[in-house]
This record gives sequence, structure tokens and C-alpha cells, in this order.
Amino acid sequence: MCQNLRAMDEYDRREFLSLSLPSFLGVLTALPSLCALATRANAAEGRIPADGAMHWEAFLEAVAKEAGKQHLDAWNQDGYVDKIAQLASRLHLEDPVLTEGLAQLEVRLKQGKVDFQYLEERVDFALCLVQFDVEELIRPHDHPGMTGMILCASGEIETENFDPVELPDFETAAGRQLLKRAGRATLKKNDISTLTAKARNIHTLRARKVTQLVDIFTPPYNEERAEQSKWFELAPEPIQGHRDIFESEIS
Repeated sequence: MCQNLRAMDEYDRREFLSLSLPSFLGVLTALPSLCALATRANAAEGRIPADGAMHWEAFLEAVAKEAGKQHLDAWNQDGYVDKIAQLASRLHLEDPVLTEGLAQLEVRLKQGKVDFQYLEERVDFALCLVQFDVEELIRPHDHPGMTGMILCASGEIETENFDPVELPDFETAAGRQLLKRAGRATLKKNDISTLTAKARNIHTLRARKVTQLVDIFTPPYNEERAEQSKWFELAPEPIQGHRDIFESEIS
């Protein structure tokens, strides 16, 4: 469902490096131009089987087609993330773009080049590859005005999603927020998690193993959305009388 996607550059990198190092690694790779154009043409002309595995370029074009619908008045975010999840479930994880990217990722790590790059950046969406070390944690954070889809490409990672709530019998101080846990899951290879601008938008991740995720955010981060992003520090226990509601401090 990565953090920090387009806003990685706008967020303070020290925030991430202080959590655990080396985290948030990415790699930018591409198929040879002729192969990419041919695959894209096949996808556009419907030559990719409806029930078959989707290679990288076909997958990108299918996502772009769906992401473009966000500009329609009738755009439904829940339907959109469901559709993107369906497409992601068909993504061929042994596609040369991904396998070569992971190999380059390992080389960069051995060279001490800790960095984060996107696999794809477009006007309507952004897609990136994120790697976690064992027990690496990203504390709760939101994605203002955005939908998100996380595909676990390898490894195992725990996710929790939250929604902001208010209770008539509980008054929160300035700079604090009540969060209700909206879901909890452990993602393994091919498992998917989603969020929308209005539901499950706040999430946290903790890797049980070395894990790689493919993240898609729609729309992508820009300067305004990055500035609006918030981090949350949850209380260790839920508030009295409410099993899944936690008080949190906003930063």
C-alpha cells in the first residue's frame, strides 16, 4: 500500500534514515526501446490475453488507462483501487524489468548507494519499487487526497490501516488525533493492500523479512500533497472502552 512515494524527495530523508538503514531503495530501469514499443502496441491493440500474465509495458498502459479516469466526475476511488489490484495480481513478477531492477538494487546496496528512485512517473500516477530490511518499520503516515495500491513482490510485511475518528465523549488536545484501526494484514508474495483518500488512508508497515513492494499512488505526490502529509505517533494501547481506537500525536 510504500511509503513514501513521490514525496520521498520532499520529505526529510533524515526521517527515514533514522528508522533503519538501508531502506527505501529503488531503481529506474527500462526495456530496450523497440521491445517496449512493441509490447505497448500489443497491449493497446488488445493482444494481451484477458486472463494472462501482464508484462511491464502492458501493465503500465493498463494502469495509465484506469488512472486517467480520475478526472471524470463519476470517478469512484474504491472501484479504481479494486481495478488496479486486479491488474497488479496479473503482473508478471519475473518480467525482465523487475528482475533486472532487483539485481541492480542489490548491486547499488553493495556499493553503499542508498537511494530512492521511481520506476515510473506520470501525470496521473507514480509507481515505485521499495525494499525493506528485516524488522524495518515505517510509522503511521497519511497520503492526502491520494489512492494507493501495494503489491508484495517478495518477502513478508505487516500492514495496518487507520481512519481518523471523533468520539463525543473523548476530547483530543491540539495536535492530537483519534485513529481507528480499519484493517490489519500480513502481506506475502502476490498479496495486495489498498487505500483511498477517504478510507484506510493512514497506514504503517513493518517487514518480517527482506521485502520488496511495488507501490502505485494516484494521483502522484506533488509539492502541495507532500506539504500536507502527516506522521502519527500512536499510543501503545487503545483508549479505554474502544478496542481499535488509539490516540495519536500528529507531527
